[in-house]
Amino acid sequence: MSNTAVGHVIWLTGLSGAGKSTIAEKLIALFKALNVTPVVLDGDQIRAAIQDPHWQFDEASRLRGSYIYARLASLFASQGHLVIVPTISMFEEVRQWNRRHNAGYFEVYLETSQDVRLKRDPKKLYTTHSQGKNAQMPGLDLNVELPTSPDLAIVNNGDITTANNVARQIFDTFSEQFL
Repeated sequence: MSNTAVGHVIWLTGLSGAGKSTIAEKLIALFKALNVTPVVLDGDQIRAAIQDPHWQFDEASRLRGSYIYARLASLFASQGHLVIVPTISMFEEVRQWNRRHNAGYFEVYLETSQDVRLKRDPKKLYTTHSQGKNAQMPGLDLNVELPTSPDLAIVNNGDITTANNVARQIFDTFSEQFL
């Protein structure tokens, strides 16, 4: 199993509060049960690791950051790793780049209603936005190009108890296609 579960990128996309990081954690557990330890490139962690003072939250910086995630994922996948990338992924051009550069690319769009995202608000981004402190919020202030052809689209409006089911659906669909 481990030889067939490597060299792939699972790109989890959706707006803030869609459940990307939570679902990524559940996917890690599913793959580890098969003795496969994925590399996870979480956007916030990559940003913290690189600490580039020029990498801000405006649209141009976010595009640059999206390519950083994509290129890192492609690098790890080319070395035989399974890579999970939970990211807002605002730009169709980056997702198309992923398709061109990763034979094992699997894109998942987690669609979540604004009401649910506002209630979840795990990083309090919507709260600070409503207070006028976070003026470059994707989907509110910044345009987000929603995925035009994800490999899997899931409406993820449930609570935390549905995260395991969503992760299982992603895992099963990915496995059918690539393993």
